[in-house]
Amino acid sequence: MNIREYLEQNIDKEYLKFQSSLNVSNMLGVRSPKLLEIAKYAIKDNSYIDFINEKHKYHEENIIHMYILSLIKDKEFVHKELDRIVPKIDNWAFCDSLNKLKIIDKNREYFYDLIEKYKKSNKEFEIRFVIIMLLSHYVCDNYIDDIFKIIEEVNNSYYYTKMAIAWLLCELMIKYRTKLLEYLKSSNLDDFTINKGIQKMRESFRVSDNDKEYLLKFKR
Repeated sequence: MNIREYLEQNIDKEYLKFQSSLNVSNMLGVRSPKLLEIAKYAIKDNSYIDFINEKHKYHEENIIHMYILSLIKDKEFVHKELDRIVPKIDNWAFCDSLNKLKIIDKNREYFYDLIEKYKKSNKEFEIRFVIIMLLSHYVCDNYIDDIFKIIEEVNNSYYYTKMAIAWLLCELMIKYRTKLLEYLKSSNLDDFTINKGIQKMRESFRVSDNDKEYLLKFKR
C-alpha cells in the first residue's frame, strides 16, 4: 500500500474546509475513520514498517503514524517510536492524538520515563506532550500527586501548554475534586491558565452547579 497516494485519493474538500480553523498546516482533509482504516491495512500488509521511517509530508500521515502505534502491542517498540516522534511534533492536533495509545494505560510505569525526560524541555509541543500524556493516561491514584508537582515545574510560557494544563485541571476537578480545590488555593500557575481551567470546569456537564458557582472563588 502506498499510503500517501491513498490519502491523496481520499481527500474530502468539504471536510478540509471545516478543519481549516484548526490552524494545522499541510492538511489534506481526510476523515479520521479513513485514517484508521489505512493504519489497519498498513499493519496487515506490513507496509507500516517502511511508512513509519519515512519523512511525513501531510498532517494525516502523522495521525496515521499514531494510529499504527495504537494498534501495536509491543510496548518497547511503541516507547522507542514515541521518543523518536516527540521532538518532531509541531502542532497540537498531532500531539493530542496520543490519547489513542491504550498500551500506555496498561504500562504506565514503563512509559513514565518519557514524562520525566520531556518535562524538562523548553519546547512548546514537547511540554504539551507531557501534559497530554498525564491527561490521557495518568489521572489515577498512583500518579495524582506527581501531576500537581509537574504542572508547577514545567515551562508554562506557551499558549498551547497553558491550554493543555487548563484541560488537565478540568479533568482533575472531575476525578479528584478535593485535591484539585486544595491545589487551587496555593497554585503558582499564571492567571490565564487558572482562569481558563476554571472556565472549562464551569462548561463541563460533569461538574455540579454548586461547584461551578464555588469555583468562581478562585478566579483571578
